[in-house]
Amino acid sequence: MNALRRLLACLAALCLGAAAIAAETVDFALLRSRVAADLAVGVDWPRAVRRAEAHAAAMTPQGAWPDVDYANRHITVWAPRKHLERLRDIALVFGAEASGKARDPDLRDALLRGLTHWQQAHPRSKNWWFNQIFTPRLLGETLILAQAGGVGVDDLPPGLLDRWAKEGGDPSKKAFNTTGSNRMALGEHWAYRGLLTGDARTLRVGLNALFSTLRLTDAEGLQRDLSFHQHGPQLYLGNYGYEWLSLAAKWLAYVGGTPAAPAPEAAALIRDYACRSFFPAIRGEWFLFNVIGRQQASRPGDARARKTLPILRHLAAAFPADAPAFEVFARRVRLDPVAPPPAAQSTVYPRSDYALHVRPAFTFDVRANSARTARCEWGNDENLLGHYLSEGSTGFVARGDEYAEIAPLWDWFKVPGTTVVDKGRDKAIPRGKPWGRLGSATFVGGVDGVGALAFAYRRDAEAPGRFAWFALGDAVVCLGAGLSATGDAPLVTTLDQCWRRDPIPAKALARGVLDTPATLVHGAFRYTVPRQPATLRLSLDVREGSWSRVSAAEKKRVSGEVFTLWLDHGPAPKAATYAYVVSPAALPAPKVEILSNTPDLQAARDAAGRVAVVAHTAGDFSFGGCTLATERPCVALFTKEGGLTFVDPATGTDGFRCTLTCP
Repeated sequence: MNALRRLLACLAALCLGAAAIAAETVDFALLRSRVAADLAVGVDWPRAVRRAEAHAAAMTPQGAWPDVDYANRHITVWAPRKHLERLRDIALVFGAEASGKARDPDLRDALLRGLTHWQQAHPRSKNWWFNQIFTPRLLGETLILAQAGGVGVDDLPPGLLDRWAKEGGDPSKKAFNTTGSNRMALGEHWAYRGLLTGDARTLRVGLNALFSTLRLTDAEGLQRDLSFHQHGPQLYLGNYGYEWLSLAAKWLAYVGGTPAAPAPEAAALIRDYACRSFFPAIRGEWFLFNVIGRQQASRPGDARARKTLPILRHLAAAFPADAPAFEVFARRVRLDPVAPPPAAQSTVYPRSDYALHVRPAFTFDVRANSARTARCEWGNDENLLGHYLSEGSTGFVARGDEYAEIAPLWDWFKVPGTTVVDKGRDKAIPRGKPWGRLGSATFVGGVDGVGALAFAYRRDAEAPGRFAWFALGDAVVCLGAGLSATGDAPLVTTLDQCWRRDPIPAKALARGVLDTPATLVHGAFRYTVPRQPATLRLSLDVREGSWSRVSAAEKKRVSGEVFTLWLDHGPAPKAATYAYVVSPAALPAPKVEILSNTPDLQAARDAAGRVAVVAHTAGDFSFGGCTLATERPCVALFTKEGGLTFVDPATGTDGFRCTLTCP
């Protein structure tokens, strides 16, 4: 641990040192030209010119747009943002030679009138993010582009830069918003302002904020297991993790080869996070819903991974030796039909109570929470029904869009993978306080090995139960034991709830019930359910709804057919169990054996001889010809290649005796 602390301190010092050197020796003109050139990459210039000219023509002589409500202060749908976005469109065409309209006097006039009106109107949101991140970022990009077209600092409206500096937030001061990706976003607009004005001190503040986060931390930011936290100890590989990676990769590309560049050891963390955590949590052009937090039920389109393509461009520029790998990621995001499938990866992230199992044919993940980690949050009137996200929520994706923007139509008592009391009404879903509430469980976590992982979640609150997920090659075994509940509403375990992909046998739909044992194929997946006391229910229905159901500011209506498969344990069960296996339908049915599923021991084995075990108590166990002896409750995984790996999830340690013997 002392060695780790020394490493972290060294990385931080190296990052800060590089930024400090940059302030004295950086070529401001070079960096400005790199930023402006990057903002113009991939632009459809005829379309951009038409848009810019239309904006300029619609502007009033005073520099306003009649359709913008400048008095609006909304926390999520902030109307004045349109003004800045249109100014940026104009500046892009005005500042780029490739547009054919560079330095156009009419565009210059519209740009300066628009900046003057912004300064005079002084729009403000109730959400600090718009005031301190969005507005300064858009101003920075707009003014860098304008400067490329010949607009100097002296041409700008009086007081514009001073207000920007005063109200934009200061990443060098400790505050609620100066950690993780928020710190970087604040630093970015300081860097923009430093480049615009040629001010060494301002640039230094910005680069320090951007590059001092390139370190492993126990606080918000990049964790020691390469997961990412924001808003407390809360998983955010996407959303805030996306913002962190986007800013880190972009500015690393901007300052590469100059004294402003961070130390190689720090820069390497950007590549490691991208390759080992961030992009494996994307399938096709969508993020896995478990890694994007409240964004799952936020703004339509926000979880589409196509927005990561600029990141891949910046990473390829910063790490040329790895450019082929980044191009493969980009081809998958662009849905290139001949792109190679993802490489196999099985990873448990103990800092985040999260597990990710990637196979060429599909991706599986499971997210829980504990006394160490925060539940998936709601806030800003977003994710209003998401209480059961991170309660053992699972995703099975092959195409990547199985759950894409399904949030307005979900039955939120049936989040895939969860076991909850189904009270049937949105108003009955708990909400509690917003922003990063800690869980209460202590036995959460797992181990990973060659092509396999084992993950456990022992819940004592609400509906108690003991849960295990074993990803063994191309099979995922899902187990629950000791399930209890009270009241008249049924306890349900949801195998899946996703967009309808294939026809379902009419007889099964008519009954709405499948006799177990049962095997059902839907979309890319095969659901195998052994005989058990719970009732296996099935529905396929057309649903209509509005995004306002899950995000108060959104009004867009959606509709579609939703497939739901769940186990009904009935009201007030005592010591109920469940078991099911999910595997890719295009591959032969995997041979897996459930060796035990009791409140004390859950275990499974596959044809490759991999054995996964969750022992909820210490002791000696015999099951399926195997014997386990453990001094502590544990999660254990045996593979022929890696041998036995085990951990006590409550303490995160493997410093105890544990032996497993199997034929």
